[in-house]
Amino acid sequence: MAYLLDTHTLLWLLDDETSIPSATLSQLKNPANALYVSSASIWEIAIKRSLGKLTLNRPTQALIDELPRVGITLLPVLSSHILQVETLPFHHKDPFDRIIIAQALVENWSVVSRDTNFPLYPVQVLWT
Repeated sequence: MAYLLDTHTLLWLLDDETSIPSATLSQLKNPANALYVSSASIWEIAIKRSLGKLTLNRPTQALIDELPRVGITLLPVLSSHILQVETLPFHHKDPFDRIIIAQALVENWSVVSRDTNFPLYPVQVLWT
């Protein structure tokens, strides 16, 4: 199974696994499953850090460098993902969440997120 991590899920997986439900964490730790994070999530992290809304114990580049070592693949934003955003209903307006949902739909992957708006979209959500 392939999972696309929401931004908060990525940060918790790297720094605070106790914030992730045990059943979800078990799926994320299963080596048979592939984990991805959107480049939009890294962009979101960079923006929030520059605004002082997010503090991490390492530079953003170090976080990016850590991804392959922990088995997470960075997914670029492709034109097919952008075009999918146009088709999404406006259950919320967060552009980072909308591109993550679009990427999951295009790639046919589940999203790992606690965001209560994600299940309103036609995407599989893991958070149990």
